[in-house]
Amino acid sequence: WVMRTSVTLPAGYPLSGEYEGQKLEENLTGCPAGFALTALQQVVSFLVFMVFFACSYFTPYRYTPKKLNTGFEVFCVVIFGCVFALNIALNNFSLGYISIAVNLIIRSCLPLTTFLSQQGLAVFGLYPFKPCNVKEISLMVVGVLCAGVFTLARIMGSTEKGGHSPSNMILGVF
Repeated sequence: WVMRTSVTLPAGYPLSGEYEGQKLEENLTGCPAGFALTALQQVVSFLVFMVFFACSYFTPYRYTPKKLNTGFEVFCVVIFGCVFALNIALNNFSLGYISIAVNLIIRSCLPLTTFLSQQGLAVFGLYPFKPCNVKEISLMVVGVLCAGVFTLARIMGSTEKGGHSPSNMILGVF
C-alpha cells in the first residue's frame, strides 16, 4: 500500500535534537506528508466535481465541457495538464528541502510572476495586455522583496542551528 512503498529515512540515519548522537534502528517507511496531502486533495476535488456533475446533469444548469475541435486545442490542454502536474511535483519536491513556512512565503510571490507571464505572452500576441497600475506593481515588488529577505533570514538562521545546509534550501527555493 502507498504508505509503506518508499523508504523515507534509511536505517542508520543520525538523529538530531533531543536524540542527538543516536541512529535510526529501522528503515522509516511511508509517504511524505506533502505527497499524501496533495494526493488526498486531488482525490477529494475529483469526487466533489463528480458529485456536482451528477447532481447538475438533470437540471437546466447542466455542466457540459467544451468539445476540443482542433489539434491545437488538444495540445494546449495536454500542455496545461503537464504544467499543472509539474507545478505540484516541484512544490512537493521543494518541501523536502525547505519548511512549509518558507514554501508558503515563496508561493505568495505568484501574483507578480503571473502578471509578468501575462505581459510576456501579450508581447507575442497570445494574451491581452493588462494595464500596469504602478501602485499594484510596486506593492507586489515590495512583497517579493520581503519574501526574499524572510527566506534569506530563514536560510541563515537554519545553518546556525545545524539545520538544512544552505545549498539544500536554495535548491528547494528554486
